[in-house]
Amino acid sequence: MASSSKKGDDGLMTEINVTPLVDVVLVLLVLMMVTATAMAQKTIQVELPKARSGDADSSKKPLMVAVDESGALFVDTDRLDESGVRARAREAVARDAQVSAVLAADGRARHETVVHALELLRGEHIAKIAIVVRAEGTP
Repeated sequence: MASSSKKGDDGLMTEINVTPLVDVVLVLLVLMMVTATAMAQKTIQVELPKARSGDADSSKKPLMVAVDESGALFVDTDRLDESGVRARAREAVARDAQVSAVLAADGRARHETVVHALELLRGEHIAKIAIVVRAEGTP
């Protein structure tokens, strides 16, 4: 193990050897990254209790948009064209400026169609958009 330390007249080391410090910091960084990844992958499934004081205001519900395999657009359960989706999105924004949307797209739908649905929502100033996915291993 080579060292580039300079010794003064009295034999004391005058430079700090930073190699061990860097080694320790890199090991700690790797441990932190592995631990953070493992913690992020684990989620706890909970059944939320019901309460009378809960917020059941329908104006706070997100706008539900779906794209089926053929590319048809649905808001809630109503099949709509592009202008209909825009109108419903405008209505939702008028009720609540911070409205969110949930986009559920068929896995066989064209990517282009899903991106178009996202753009329709973003074009109407809906910034909070969640995309529904199914967990792996579930039918």
